Amino acid sequence: MAFRFRQFEVEDEKSTLRIGTDAMLLGSWANPGKAKKILDIGTGCGVLALMMAQKSDATIETIDIDQSSVLEARNNFSKSPWDSRISAIHDSLQLFSGSSNADYGFIITNPPYFSSSLKSPFARTNKTRHDDSLSLNELALIVNRLLAPVGCFALILPSETANQFQLICARDGLYLSRMLVVYPKPDINAKRTLMEFIKTKVTHPDKSELTILDRMGAFTPEYLALTACFHNF
Repeated sequence: MAFRFRQFEVEDEKSTLRIGTDAMLLGSWANPGKAKKILDIGTGCGVLALMMAQKSDATIETIDIDQSSVLEARNNFSKSPWDSRISAIHDSLQLFSGSSNADYGFIITNPPYFSSSLKSPFARTNKTRHDDSLSLNELALIVNRLLAPVGCFALILPSETANQFQLICARDGLYLSRMLVVYPKPDINAKRTLMEFIKTKVTHPDKSELTILDRMGAFTPEYLALTACFHNF
């Protein structure tokens, strides 16, 4: 089944990282600005790369450790209006960073963030969703090396991990510039936090909140406004 967005469609049946609310939130909220070169880490089916292609004129490189995901992403890119400027590479971030030029104006990722939770019986899923193959410490260190001096790094994490990751990034020279705390419904604790980091210290980062569903289970006006460029509501 293809997921149809306003300007493209995506198949995700073969990817370990499928389309979900996390990707929709991050892709809608992230701002690549005038970046000429973008890196999507752990692209899965390629949805974040396609969202960034719609938002920018950049050349976009994507990587994933799972070969089936890379093949599916390539197929999705080939059917999009932006095939000529998006590529997919089968590699780990660690190996990729050893041969890549450190000049990305924008880096985006929906990273593996589970560390102690019960694992899936499927090794492919564990590689994508658990941090055994890419810890948050490694992620911050490598992103700092690959990011251009005036570049920006965006990601989504469980809210309980957000403060820890800010400290990790600050240690490696990446500083919070913007944050969105996401609540599933009113009166429910925040589940996800979206963050953007730059290499310059920010005295007062921009911080905001968003609730996805109202008390009746319908999408809130704020969520609909955020995702309006992509959702077919």
